[in-house]
Amino acid sequence: MDHHVLTALPGGHRLPLGAPGPAALLAAAPDPVQVAGAVARFQALRDFRARLYGCLTSRPDACFELCDAILCADHAVTSLAGLSLVPQFRRGHGALYDALAAGQVDEEALAALLTETLPQHIDGQEGRAWVSEHDTIDYGLLEQALARVPAAQAAQVREACARWRRLRFAVDATPYPRPDAECSPGRGHVHHDACRCDSTRKTIPGWEYQFIAALGHLRTAWAALVDAERTTPATRTAQTARQVKNLLRRLEAAGADRDGAPLVIMDAGYSAAALTAALAGQDVHLLIRLASGSVLYADPITWPGKTGRPGKHGIPVTCHNDPDDANPEPDESLTLPGTPLYGTVRADAWHSVHPLIHGDRGWFADNWDGELPVLRGTVLRVRVEHLPDGRKPHKTMWLWHAGPAPLSCDELWRAYLARFDEEHAFKFAKGTLGLTAAKVRTPQQADRWIRLVMAAFAQLLIARPLAADLRRPWETRPPDGRPLSPGRVRRGFANIRARLGTPAHVAKPTRPGPGRPKGSARGPAARHPLPAKAAKQTNKKPKTALNRLKRKLRACLETQ
Repeated sequence: MDHHVLTALPGGHRLPLGAPGPAALLAAAPDPVQVAGAVARFQALRDFRARLYGCLTSRPDACFELCDAILCADHAVTSLAGLSLVPQFRRGHGALYDALAAGQVDEEALAALLTETLPQHIDGQEGRAWVSEHDTIDYGLLEQALARVPAAQAAQVREACARWRRLRFAVDATPYPRPDAECSPGRGHVHHDACRCDSTRKTIPGWEYQFIAALGHLRTAWAALVDAERTTPATRTAQTARQVKNLLRRLEAAGADRDGAPLVIMDAGYSAAALTAALAGQDVHLLIRLASGSVLYADPITWPGKTGRPGKHGIPVTCHNDPDDANPEPDESLTLPGTPLYGTVRADAWHSVHPLIHGDRGWFADNWDGELPVLRGTVLRVRVEHLPDGRKPHKTMWLWHAGPAPLSCDELWRAYLARFDEEHAFKFAKGTLGLTAAKVRTPQQADRWIRLVMAAFAQLLIARPLAADLRRPWETRPPDGRPLSPGRVRRGFANIRARLGTPAHVAKPTRPGPGRPKGSARGPAARHPLPAKAAKQTNKKPKTALNRLKRKLRACLETQ
């Protein structure tokens, strides 16, 4: 009697009953194209790990194995000491803390490696297939049509048609909470949505890190973290402009900026006017959400024979939440009925508008000399029928776009929604990889830990096509045309690492050190109090002796 056995295959599939067994499958000749592709993917991951090891300039072996421990742990990273028990970390827990205390990471080399490697992997095979279905532009015919068009106009048309090949990046900051670390310097009051320790302002003591993440065209939980810096609120705008300029420089060095200027997306916490002025002349598109109540102005209307001082501002465009509030007619409108997540979407655009700039406040007060510029761009109003969970939107979304050429309304509003993929990356990096789990003392140690987690996340992205779908019995198969989630790729990374090997050297046997000499004492660690918060302006009258006397008299009368 024949016994049919269900045989597990890579990707979580199983052979049906009556199908050829493993011996018959092994006897069949493998597809040379698939074998070559698998070898190329393994080699790409191995080369990335070798270059990553070169970015670790001090304590490289311990730092590299700490990164592998983050990837190969069978649990979420919640503490540093727990990672020393992972088999891939072949050293003691003392070496783990020494790696963060005395290790060194070449930050510029690591950022250049991530910028050069990750944007081409963010879409993957599934994303490229999705893009090929939606990109209907015949670029050969486009170049023939633009052959006799003036160079400046042809460049703008090429820029507008580079939608499906354009790199997209999101900029956002996230807190590193350290509320009880009195001995940690450099802490401040950073924004934290889930915290109620500061009444309604939702701040928590800690550090703040600003990330730049590459986004794909296929909406997934993946975002490639390519750069990170510890920020301070007073220099947020200047630091953001510097990060974007460094990103453009690294893209140019890697040759990844040939398919149109990249699109950088930011939330409403960033100054649209200041960043537009700071990045003027750079080959980059800015897409920034505007706060409700913002006002922008069209160019003033002039006519022959008009006398008097020339006007600076024309008709205002106000960012109202109520769509029925008055505004001039938009220059461009787009209506998309029946979208899967948002129902009917309406996008209206006002072109060639500019914000009102004050030279005595904000970024312009310290960084701009002379006459204030006129920063022209496009303001976009996006209204949707409902949110993905069915609720009615309580606000109207207003976006500011400035760049070397105008872009379509459809590209802009969809690109802004892709920014939320970075939020999924933050959630996975914090909840699973332990982005903020290391309770280190100094901000320099936190910098090293943050970059090791970024390197671990990058390896998951490169290893995504190599991972098998190791599903739990209660988990479902991912939909066709969708990549595996970061958590499922991490679940099988230990199997991939066993085939890759590691460039780290085996730890040398050592003996415990002598320790601290008897009778010596360092004393208590230095305390670093938090900076004082800005005092709230109140309209209370100053206390006077007469008022104090009246309160005492009133208290005496109440006690009798």
